[in-house]
Formats: sequence, C-alpha cells, structure tokens
Amino acid sequence: MALFGIIINIIMSRYIINLGGRINSPAIIADGKHQQMDIFSCAAILISVILSQFGYVFLDPLVGFIIGLFILKAAYNVGKDNINNIMGKLPSEKLIDEIKDISKSVDGVYGVHNIRVNYFGSYATLSLHVDVDSDISLKESHKIAHQVQNNLTDKITIIQLVVAHACPYGTDYDHSYPLDKM
Repeated sequence: MALFGIIINIIMSRYIINLGGRINSPAIIADGKHQQMDIFSCAAILISVILSQFGYVFLDPLVGFIIGLFILKAAYNVGKDNINNIMGKLPSEKLIDEIKDISKSVDGVYGVHNIRVNYFGSYATLSLHVDVDSDISLKESHKIAHQVQNNLTDKITIIQLVVAHACPYGTDYDHSYPLDKM
C-alpha cells in the first residue's frame, strides 16, 4: 500500500504544483508541497516496515521523528515563500520595467512614477502615476489614464486592477506632501 501511495502522491503533487504555478496560486502550490510530504512519509514507512521485519524495530520511532522534521521543514519553506506576499513584497525589476514600457507606449504618456504593486494570492493590483502634458484637458488626461489601465490589465496577466493617476509633466510636486496642506 505504501508503494501504491508513493506513486499516486508523485502524480498528484506534480499536477497540483503545476496547476498552482499556472494560475499563480500560493495556496495550491502549498497544497502540492504538502502532497510531496506524503511521498516521503510513504517511502519512510515502507522502509521502516521492511527493516522492522528484520529486527530493526528502533527504526519505527526514528522514521517518525525524521518525517516530523521533513514536515517542519516543508512548513517553514511554504511559510517563507508566502510571508513576502502577506507582508507586501517588492515587485521584480522585470515587472517594474514591463509596467513602465507598457505605460509609456500609450500616446501622451511622458513618464511613469510612484509604482505600487500589491499582491493578493494569485493576482495583484497596481497603482501608478503617469506624466501627461500639462496643457491637455482633464477629459484627455482621463482618457490617457484609462488607456494605461486597460493596456496594463490586458498585457500583464497577474495584474487584475490598475489605478492610474495623471500628473502634469514637467511640474515638480512632492507626492509625499499632504494635499490638505497645500
């Protein structure tokens, strides 16, 4: 039964981890890693049962202890991988560059700044400021901001929501300064 369990768990864990990777779900990936722990458990139990038949009965509690250590290590790794998402990990330089390139490809966008990515499991939200000509109408700057938002959600699969704020190009403004103090 342990050998059968090993084969089934290998198939299931690979499937679950691949599925989690495809849909970018840390919870499903963690479940796949849990399934991998079952592989080690079944293998250790199989070895323990076989060796116990030859008089090595002390191996049973030792194997149980080792399985416990593997489970703790797996829990640590899953926690470490996901704590960054929970605590607000920084996006990769590649993602930031992609956001800038897509945003600047929209006619009327002169620059991008204040990029903030928030991860929520399998998706992320994005807020950013886009520099537009200070002499265009509010209606036109609104249109440009919406085009940036649409392009980013269409081209970057992890990004599900974008809030783009239009800033007048060439105007220096300290974005950390409260608006009510102006």
